[in-house]
Amino acid sequence: MDAIGEAVENVGLAQEIQKGLAKSLQKPPKFAEWQAEIDAKAAEIKGMSPADVKKEKLYLNILTEAKVVDPAFSDADFASNDKVVGVMAKYKVLMEKVAADAVGKAQFEEVRPLGKGAFGAVFLTFKKDTGAPFAVKKMVKAIAKQNKMIKDVLIEREVLSKCASPFLVNLMYAFQDVETIYLVLTLCAGGDLAFVLSQRYKGGKKDGGVFEPLPDGAVKFYGASMAAGLQAIHDAGYVYRDLKPQNVLLTVEGHVKISDMGLTANITGGPIKQCSGTRGYWSPETINKQSYTTQPDYWSLGVTMFVLFSDKLPFHGKGDEEKDAATCAGEMDFKHGEPADLQDVIKALCTIDQTKRLGCNGGLEEVKKHPYFAGLDWDALYAGTLPVPIEPNPNDINAPSKNEIAAFKKPKDVDWTDDDQKDFKDWDFMNKGMWADEAMFRIKKYKDLHSGSGAGCCVIA
Repeated sequence: MDAIGEAVENVGLAQEIQKGLAKSLQKPPKFAEWQAEIDAKAAEIKGMSPADVKKEKLYLNILTEAKVVDPAFSDADFASNDKVVGVMAKYKVLMEKVAADAVGKAQFEEVRPLGKGAFGAVFLTFKKDTGAPFAVKKMVKAIAKQNKMIKDVLIEREVLSKCASPFLVNLMYAFQDVETIYLVLTLCAGGDLAFVLSQRYKGGKKDGGVFEPLPDGAVKFYGASMAAGLQAIHDAGYVYRDLKPQNVLLTVEGHVKISDMGLTANITGGPIKQCSGTRGYWSPETINKQSYTTQPDYWSLGVTMFVLFSDKLPFHGKGDEEKDAATCAGEMDFKHGEPADLQDVIKALCTIDQTKRLGCNGGLEEVKKHPYFAGLDWDALYAGTLPVPIEPNPNDINAPSKNEIAAFKKPKDVDWTDDDQKDFKDWDFMNKGMWADEAMFRIKKYKDLHSGSGAGCCVIA
């Protein structure tokens, strides 16, 4: 851990995000040196048809912000406004510059640990040119090899590169060095849903406190968000297989993003029979190693919604065999005050017969039609404007200490060979489709659509 990591270790996460990267550590884009390229790009944008311009996410982001700055600004004003077109041109040139260079460790500043796993850790990290905050997952290659998890690492990178959704942790960049592989991910500073549940105990969970259910509408909000995230994974040709509260993260605003794609499996070639996931959330066909495609995810969605209401698993037994038997029998005990409509949707999701299970005959559209979700504004959910049930306090999130993270070192008795490295020849990645969000972070921070450096008179009116 470097000096800055030591300095901020005990500072609240929210404060660190808000404070951002110190000016001395930033490497601002060289817009002045690129002016000729920016001017050429602006001319190119003005020559594009309105329909083609509207296809670009960067355009949509800038248009939305322009309307925030000046409510009178209209879609029709876009191409005729030199200021707005200039901002779009600046950031399109910056994206091209970033894409042309090999993205690596030097472009990022690691600030503090956020969490740790079996062979790596996640850090709050800022990109030096835009100042955007990310969660960077660092994994030691040799430890991954030692734990026989190379396949899991590669499938996670593969799935993340192919899936983009408001309800998934999105991959922005991937790069590597001799010993370590890196995934630059959406920052979810609100913790996971398991942490949210742990905070609902009066007197503390470890001290035997009483569990207080989540606010009204919370299970519905989280359930709908998870269903939407699963649909994005299924659309990309995968089954997730490990839905549980620990794998569902919240942004600092309280929106849901499914994470950890290591157990995801490709189903484009047809049904599979592997048993994978977390006991208690497994579906009967998973336990019995019967054929499946996306069906186990809907079962796990039902189990997760059960857990979100009570912080209890629905299937019980003295040992693993009894728990599995209870799962396969569908013996679900509602004794925590679950309302009837919640019981109905959970039973529909946790139906043993795959052909009758909710979601298995129409995916998300079928789930939407269940009476439990009646009245939910799905458009607002997708737009991120539906009010969240809980606003997380990132300063409450527990993070590992630098001493815990320091334990991740290359094992002396494991060699990383050229044959091992062959699997990682295509690891490096830049998500151009999502880059517009990173650009928007800097546009807002530096008020590029305002007059001067302040938030005063707007020049786009």
